Amino acid sequence: MNFSHLANKLRYKITKFSGILSKGLDKTARRFIQEAIYGIIASQSVMLTEIGRQLESRVSLKKIEERFSRQLIKPEIWSCLQKSILSLASERVKERSLLILDLSDLKKKYAEKMEYLATVRDGSEDGELVDGYWTNQVIASEVDSNEITPLYYSLYSQKSPDFESENVEIIKAFNQVGKAVQNNGIWVIDRGGDGFTA
Repeated sequence: MNFSHLANKLRYKITKFSGILSKGLDKTARRFIQEAIYGIIASQSVMLTEIGRQLESRVSLKKIEERFSRQLIKPEIWSCLQKSILSLASERVKERSLLILDLSDLKKKYAEKMEYLATVRDGSEDGELVDGYWTNQVIASEVDSNEITPLYYSLYSQKSPDFESENVEIIKAFNQVGKAVQNNGIWVIDRGGDGFTA
């Protein structure tokens, strides 16, 4: 097997895919998305230093990490990626597809200085109260299928000044996904949504 040819082919596909995802962003943001996708696949990690190591750059790892950090704070990157992924994925949603909304948490047990770190109820540890963030995600799936299509993901904190309520977060997901899939699909929400009132 020619690994060099395979690596070049993979880089080409990543470049093409990242170009679709990052359409409308500035040049530095587009470069970051391309490098991040490649680095995550190559390193099997989301740690900036691990991603940076895969780039085989003459620039120091510290400088690469600083550059990545500057890109990550751009709010337009997340909204662009969310919109692009939803647009691409919505083509797979049919009239009877299940749209599964899941409210969950992201535990940050050892974090101390992360922005707007809040108290969450850890769903995997008998409801223990821990530091972390709330998450809201929507996936699509067909009945009797093991395949899933990610449609929407948001991470939020009740300590953020922009936070209004969990209901508002749920409505955002309904509105964005519903519009993108042209109201196809059947919504499913677990008992985490019992408190939802429209």
